[in-house]
Amino acid sequence: MIRTSLLFALATFAIPMAHSADFMFAAIYDGEAIEGRPLMWNDHEMLILARDGALHTVDPRIAEDAHKTAPQFQGYSTSEMRSALYEEFGRGMTVTSTGHYLVVHRPGESDAWASRFEELYRSFQNYFRVRGIELRRPKFPLVAVIYGSQQEYYAAARKAGSQLGPNTLGHYDPTTNRVLMYDRVGNNDRDWGVTANTIVHEATHQMAFNTGLHSRTAASPQWVVEGLATMFEARGVYQSNASDTRQNRINRGRLDDYFHFVDTAPTKQTLAELVASDTPFRTSAQRAYAEAWALTFYLSETRPREYEQYLALTASREPLSKYGSMERVRDFQSVFGSDLTLLESNYRTWMNELR
Repeated sequence: MIRTSLLFALATFAIPMAHSADFMFAAIYDGEAIEGRPLMWNDHEMLILARDGALHTVDPRIAEDAHKTAPQFQGYSTSEMRSALYEEFGRGMTVTSTGHYLVVHRPGESDAWASRFEELYRSFQNYFRVRGIELRRPKFPLVAVIYGSQQEYYAAARKAGSQLGPNTLGHYDPTTNRVLMYDRVGNNDRDWGVTANTIVHEATHQMAFNTGLHSRTAASPQWVVEGLATMFEARGVYQSNASDTRQNRINRGRLDDYFHFVDTAPTKQTLAELVASDTPFRTSAQRAYAEAWALTFYLSETRPREYEQYLALTASREPLSKYGSMERVRDFQSVFGSDLTLLESNYRTWMNELR
């Protein structure tokens, strides 16, 4: 096919411009073959969900050999994904599979890494199932890559375009849809606690973005994304059981941070400021994470049905759409009520009871 054939093909399929489609197509962009589902496009930009779960933003005008491959999107199977990972990483790494995860790690290690990710997935599903919240099944196996050293991890992050802080242990990359981290001190039960919070936090991001709680293609409020991940850092959440109590679900580290800033900060951060923009995370990250955890914990514990509704609302936005402050506040008020001053008063009072 000629280079301009992709837009013509989309028009032939009778799909309106800028609307997602369920069919799959394949094309070559700058020498790279991509097969997946078009999520959004116009005459100069296209967002594609590839079969391995990665997101690609390409120029449809330079597509070569574009052709439809299937009437519906189909993510890679476990065996297809494993083969692709071995092709990418070579036999210098081992790929261990579980029911929902493929974990890339150094040869000779036990399968404990994969087991831990799978356990987190099951706990994540159980947490929402007992609360009557139905999650979407991921369209492809979830991938975690455990590098053997910090140097390897940082090099891989730079190659992917991620800018990491000096003490980063791991992160979730929404573009590749992978959790990346490194084995800091070895893989045994004693050392598990050293990196447990990082694994839980980043795996929660990955699971939430792949089960319909967040959108990978549209802006989500940062307090929503980080609030959920910090809530799962508590052992009573990520290892919940029938005898669990609210006290076990409290993230003690975030609770201490919350009251530290409530008691000592010269200026008060209002609920409205947290809801309206991501600026608090740029001005004082530790404070913003604590506030995001506190608000999320309050809403999930006291108003779970509305919290579920709000997650669905923020996850249903159009791909690549912007999310301005006024719209963020309006959406929040549409679910939790227009009187943010009253809500904040109730929220702060409830938090004080956790001291």
